[in-house]
Amino acid sequence: MNANDLLIELRKFVLIKSGLRNIDPAHCKIISEYVFQETKNYVSETTIKRFFGFANTLHKFSLFTLNSLSQYIGYNDWDSFCKDKENQTTSVQSIWQDLKLKTHAITEVSLIANKNNSGVPFNATANRSFFFPDFDYFLKNNYQFTTISAQPGQGKSILLSHMIEYFFLSENALYKNDIVLMVNSTSINTIIQTGSTLKEWFLKEFKFNSLTELIGFFKKNPDKREGRFVIIVDGIDEHLTKSNYFKTFIDFLYSIEENNFVKLVFALRTNSWINLQPAIYGSASLTKSWYTGLFYDDDTLSNVPSLNTEEVLYTLSHIENKVINKADVSPPLLTQFKTPFWLQIYFKLKEENHHLELNNPLLCYELINYFLERRVFLAKKSTEKIFLLKKISDSISEGSKKLRVSKEKILSYINCYPDAYEELLHAGIIIEEKRLSTAIPTEIVRFLNDDIYTYFLFIQITDKFAYKPDQSFFEYILNNFTVQSSLRYHILNWSIRFCINRNEIAALKNIFRLPFSNTEKNNAFDFICYVSKFELGKTNSNFNKLSIGMDFIDIMATGRTMSRLYKETVKTISENVLNEDIQIMLHVIECNVNLIDVDKNALANTMQSLKRTYKRLNELFPINPYDLILYFYNNLANKPGDSKTLEEKIIRLCQDIDRSTPRKNEEMTSAEVLSYRMVLILLFSQKSYAECHRFIMAILSKYPNLFYLRHSVFSPFLLIHLGQTYIKLNYFKKAQRIIQFVDKIITSDYTYYTSFILASFNVFKANFYSATHNYEQALIEANIGLELTSKNDFKMFEISLLLNKIDTLKHTEDAEEVSNVIKELLNFLTVHKLSMPDYANLSGSEFEHTFKILKSYRRHQNL
Repeated sequence: MNANDLLIELRKFVLIKSGLRNIDPAHCKIISEYVFQETKNYVSETTIKRFFGFANTLHKFSLFTLNSLSQYIGYNDWDSFCKDKENQTTSVQSIWQDLKLKTHAITEVSLIANKNNSGVPFNATANRSFFFPDFDYFLKNNYQFTTISAQPGQGKSILLSHMIEYFFLSENALYKNDIVLMVNSTSINTIIQTGSTLKEWFLKEFKFNSLTELIGFFKKNPDKREGRFVIIVDGIDEHLTKSNYFKTFIDFLYSIEENNFVKLVFALRTNSWINLQPAIYGSASLTKSWYTGLFYDDDTLSNVPSLNTEEVLYTLSHIENKVINKADVSPPLLTQFKTPFWLQIYFKLKEENHHLELNNPLLCYELINYFLERRVFLAKKSTEKIFLLKKISDSISEGSKKLRVSKEKILSYINCYPDAYEELLHAGIIIEEKRLSTAIPTEIVRFLNDDIYTYFLFIQITDKFAYKPDQSFFEYILNNFTVQSSLRYHILNWSIRFCINRNEIAALKNIFRLPFSNTEKNNAFDFICYVSKFELGKTNSNFNKLSIGMDFIDIMATGRTMSRLYKETVKTISENVLNEDIQIMLHVIECNVNLIDVDKNALANTMQSLKRTYKRLNELFPINPYDLILYFYNNLANKPGDSKTLEEKIIRLCQDIDRSTPRKNEEMTSAEVLSYRMVLILLFSQKSYAECHRFIMAILSKYPNLFYLRHSVFSPFLLIHLGQTYIKLNYFKKAQRIIQFVDKIITSDYTYYTSFILASFNVFKANFYSATHNYEQALIEANIGLELTSKNDFKMFEISLLLNKIDTLKHTEDAEEVSNVIKELLNFLTVHKLSMPDYANLSGSEFEHTFKILKSYRRHQNL
């Protein structure tokens, strides 16, 4: 090799080491810093510019510069680098081995570039070994070329890299005698930058004028051939959009002589393959020599399937440095990750935000936002690109197959900004396909995936309402998207994220007040929890420790779901919020949760925080919640309490409520909801049923339309509690009417109710049927309720239902089954380390003696 060739090689490896596909003057400063970090030798930015031809070179490079750059790429010095390259060219024993050495250097460069550009560390990527037998069949049989075709982001380049290592380069490679030449965009750009044509480059590198000449030589001299010559071409889609390169490529295909030892592999995007197909199908010889492969899909023109679950989990486990199971990843995210591209985005996003949780469905939206922010909103020609994407999304109708639009419908927009359109295609944000099922094949345009389409649809809605998510904003979503459709689900989630990002929490109340379905409301509530937790962990978020206010409390108090997510959200925010009043409210909600969880220790911890704010609690609530919570804590701890003073406070509160003038439902505060709920549970626990009834009637006197409220779980809670009170007062007909009414409002899909309400309804019905001696139906309701409470971890209701079941079975005289359920109850209490509080016993008065025996036994067991 002459000095110039050696310098070209050194430039090539410095680029590879620096992780750069191409170089511009701005990169020279970065490379200078990299060299210093690696070698502690300072090579100036100006010298690097001269080395790469960006500045005039008036003299030869100093030995210090050459030594430093050689050390940077792993050699001892410039002399070692030169000797290594000379040995590669002088130690060959044959033309075949000479070709193999030269192609190996080019292939190594291409492989390193592929690995650098994978987005995810190469060793973390799935090797997709299911594809290997198919490729092996192609190599061994009489086919000239094959294609690896897929949409952007499906992992074509990584698949090729794994196959090259497996078949040709690894220690245990199957075909070590074969020559493999991998040419990718890095290689081609290097050729173009040096001003050479592909023909000139081929002659210079391999001493043959063309591949045809090389084939002819080995046909005439078969004894000089030691294996197959496999050429793999990857990442040339951008070049094929230019007519001169496209023609060169077609001519190249037609020029190849038929043979059985040169194998060509082309990795192409499907839109490139669409344009090539007519040329292939127009030639009988090319059609015959093309191997489509087992996985080729004629509809999508792709033979690279999406990742399967095991492959996704393999990559995630390597990224997270721990075993990731299917249960650790939210189902929508798992589906999204089946396109390898999103795993790359996740890896990049994770480097910037270490608080990402794979079980958080919000991550799907964060990935989309992160990708589009960098590829569109912060990219060149962003205004034109956003305009085009909005027009494309606007032209796609929800009913269209695969959410696509005919290209001719948007041609006028494309013609306005052709360069921006081409860049969107190259970035893989939009895709062109051919619809071949029509009489005349038509070009269609679609988004990379439906989630990106949904995002731009949502952006249009925010534009329409001037970025103000008010009632009309949510009414538009309600009226323009099909109920419980996937599209409406995603639009609602984008809206929730949008509102919390901007700290417009009050706007979210519209989701619950408007007639969205109950499923949508529950999903929305969960997503609010996910987003709020995530936003609180971010720096510079509008939703932060200082900004969280009463609107957020209203939502948390309205949608008491008792889910694990709900508990974690309330706890996380209560530990971080700086507004003392908001923190107090969250602590009271936490105590409510701990009561239902029968969690004495957690209750005690939160009570310590509340005790310090006792005076402020009196000012914020109609009755001091600490007094109520202390009663329940003493109940859990089997301690006596000052119930007489508390009863007097409750009676005074009841009188104050009763004297209030009637008000609208909207005027009820979260402080009232939290207080009234605890008071009613306390009165029931004390068996003060008449007082409980009076208290509910006082609430209804103040809020006469409360039972018509459909967007808060407090309304069904109050109804069910009234029903339980009627049972205790022997007003069975009234209790039955409440059962019928609750059944009716639950079937009205826009009523907001939760699994917790359904479980309490099962407890109510089981008690009603047991009290009216319909023991068979009581057992049915108890078993349905137990299935629900076990699934949702509603410990208090599970205890209540097991007690109800024991009470009911005692009336059936099935002694053996009574013993079994008693064992089940005691085992449940032991496993979860729980006591058996009085407020969990909702059974009839005849059961009191049995309950006391069970409780006494349980207390004895604890001792």
